[in-house]
Amino acid sequence: MIKSKFLNIDQTTLLHYETHIAGKDKEWVLMIHGAGGSIRTWKRQVEHFSKEYNLLIADLPGHGKSAEYSHEIPAYSFSIIASKVWELVDYLNIERVHLAGVSLGSIICIQIRDLFPDRILSVTMPGAIVKLNTKLKVLASLSLGLAKIIGYRNFYNLSARIMLPRKNHKTSRDVFIRESKALTIQEFKKWTALYYNLNKTLRSFFKSYSNIPHLIIMGDQDHLFLSPAREYSKHHDNSQIHVLENCGHVVSIERSKEFNDYYLQFLRSI
Repeated sequence: MIKSKFLNIDQTTLLHYETHIAGKDKEWVLMIHGAGGSIRTWKRQVEHFSKEYNLLIADLPGHGKSAEYSHEIPAYSFSIIASKVWELVDYLNIERVHLAGVSLGSIICIQIRDLFPDRILSVTMPGAIVKLNTKLKVLASLSLGLAKIIGYRNFYNLSARIMLPRKNHKTSRDVFIRESKALTIQEFKKWTALYYNLNKTLRSFFKSYSNIPHLIIMGDQDHLFLSPAREYSKHHDNSQIHVLENCGHVVSIERSKEFNDYYLQFLRSI
């Protein structure tokens, strides 16, 4: 057992993670990828941000190198996933963090924020998922049945193409489809099961209020999530939204330079 400043943690159950250290007196940014992604999802941000901030980047349960030892969790909830990610913060004796979560990672950020509000400096959500439109409500409700019919990998690939349909979205789409190959069929089943109650989860999170500064960065071609993100920003005074032109859902990959510059400007302003 490893003695942490905050609690006892079994090191063998920790998620796989990387740290990039700018200095012991620097603030920390905890970066959370989306479903099917991995630490590599954030490779376009590491060099840019590690000059001024300490970075903690994790492979979520079942993803990347965490796929090797996530089988001990029989089923997932956003609370369970958030707690597993937060174990790393406690294990590394980090007092407070800025949160950044892309796509489904934005939901995990909101869950962490609500679980540990006193230790969160800010929340940034590129490609935020904060509410489902009618099309996605139907897809989420049919997710388990559809995945069983066409196969879980095929269901994930279909979902990626629905979210990222244009030619200029190809890089983002290819990254997530490639990284998702690390997931076993059992892990696909556990993650797909989350979609069944996703609408209920998002309704609850949409209503929860926080005075922590929030930044939402979206692409103007994000046909599924841009309108809900704008609505979220209007209902939460602590939130600001920035929209990148000619960009799809995964702004941190597709328009990484603009995303990096705007996010860094936001962090410096806090």
